[in-house]
Amino acid sequence: MLGCVAWGYEYPAAIGTGSPDNSNEGGWKEWGQWMKNHPQYYATQWWDETDARYKPPEAGYVTPMMPMEAADWPTEWLPPAGWIAPAGWVNNKPASRISYGQWLGVRLAQLALQVGCRGMYCADYVVDLEWGDAIDYNPRVVDDFAAWAKITIPPGTVGARADVIQTNHKSKWFDYKCTKFAEFYGSMAKNLIANGKVPLVGGQTFAPHKRGAGLDPRILIESSAGVAGKYYYFNIELQADELRPPKEYWRCSIAVGATAAREPDILFGAHMDTVGGQGSFDRSVKNAGHDPAWGLKLITQQWLSVGWTHIADRKGVVRRAVGSMMRSYWDAGTTPQTENDLILQHIPRHPFGPAVYYSVAIERTFENVNGKYGNNHWFCLEKSEREMLPPKQFTQQGNLRGFCTGYWVSDVGINALKPVDYPSAWIVYDSDKLPAAERSRLAAIAPIIDPEKNFAAAAEQLWALGPVRVSQGTNQCLNCLAFVDQRGSVIIMVSNTLETAGSGSLMFTNVSNGKFTCWGLLGTGNATLTTVGNKGSIAVSVPARGTIVYEIPGLKWLGH
Repeated sequence: MLGCVAWGYEYPAAIGTGSPDNSNEGGWKEWGQWMKNHPQYYATQWWDETDARYKPPEAGYVTPMMPMEAADWPTEWLPPAGWIAPAGWVNNKPASRISYGQWLGVRLAQLALQVGCRGMYCADYVVDLEWGDAIDYNPRVVDDFAAWAKITIPPGTVGARADVIQTNHKSKWFDYKCTKFAEFYGSMAKNLIANGKVPLVGGQTFAPHKRGAGLDPRILIESSAGVAGKYYYFNIELQADELRPPKEYWRCSIAVGATAAREPDILFGAHMDTVGGQGSFDRSVKNAGHDPAWGLKLITQQWLSVGWTHIADRKGVVRRAVGSMMRSYWDAGTTPQTENDLILQHIPRHPFGPAVYYSVAIERTFENVNGKYGNNHWFCLEKSEREMLPPKQFTQQGNLRGFCTGYWVSDVGINALKPVDYPSAWIVYDSDKLPAAERSRLAAIAPIIDPEKNFAAAAEQLWALGPVRVSQGTNQCLNCLAFVDQRGSVIIMVSNTLETAGSGSLMFTNVSNGKFTCWGLLGTGNATLTTVGNKGSIAVSVPARGTIVYEIPGLKWLGH
């Protein structure tokens, strides 16, 4: 795959005003000269500011949304031998105005064919890092958006027109951006297909999705400009480095669950931490004031929780949230072998507990009412993480300690869901914003619980519905992840988020009666679970920041 990245130094380097000076080098020189000759395409900030060092602002950035004139296609951009040009092009040049995203896609497809690649992997400044949705307000883009959205945006300064969009048309603006980014990815993919290759296009992403940065994976596959989900691949950034502190326990699981469930037709990978290599993760741990042993415990929790987080896809099939796990960019370090083996040996096939529900309809309500500088996304992930952390900072923090997580479903996953994969409950944040039809569909499957309506009542409801939870004292913070694997065994992972040892009990309800061996797969010995009246418990002890795993063959969740 072609790596596509920009870090902001490229334009001054290309025109000889920065370091390094690449103004006399091949493609750098050509691009720099082309940029100098086409200032009408430069990015324009919503603050009406221009960075005098770079001219244009934002270091030469041209947004994929930019309408480009056919006459400006560079004459030196020649295709490889045998290239099949896109439909409607004349002499290997666009015949009419098209977006810069389409230009980029065509050129990248040409380059990929020349060097033997069949895809692209985009990162900083090329995708998902557009500086707070603040740099795409070039008048050409705003006019194009107004025509696309069939709205009127009064004439005025860049800042004034940006205010109109952000205050009144934010969701439409995001839809427009994402449609144009579908043209970017789709252009490369479609041109590779036309030239006999099977493409894979994508790059890095963060959780939650950055619709404001053009990354709505549903639009990427549903737009006529895009391609089918099987042609995309995105890595969810979870890794730590010198600039990023280690994640809180469960954050990575929550991130991949929500991201993959929201659009399960696209393949997502996870960008993980490892030790050794260039030591980026090791230094991150040190910068956070922890020792290497602490970092190893974090990696165990991260890899297992990510590998076992599961979703319901559009066909109603329960599967892992991610299709791959990748070591961080800077680290050729060691994959945790024991954890890796456990992940591969136990495949999530069915849930064993509640599901956190991701509603795009709810998500969109948060884009329409917060003005220019308000938050642009639903805080579903942050809320879920907060409630599993030790009580300390916010009144809501820690209110659902002990609950079973790991299962995520979205509005596209419920229609084909089979009874065997029904959750014990739907955890729906901001449930008052659920459309009536969506609420009705959910309620027909399982009870809807909104933790923020009443945390104590929500916790009791979740416990009563079962089938598993961690019972513990108020000074403890143990949480669990559970699922049914490919052999029909119940797998339960318990992690301790505190810096001190923790203890409690795994409580089971609505399960089959009998005596069951709980095989200690990691961090604990074997135990025996005896259930009477469809209830039972086993004592657990988890070291500081530690993780334990049990396998329980034969245990059945009643009604499933």
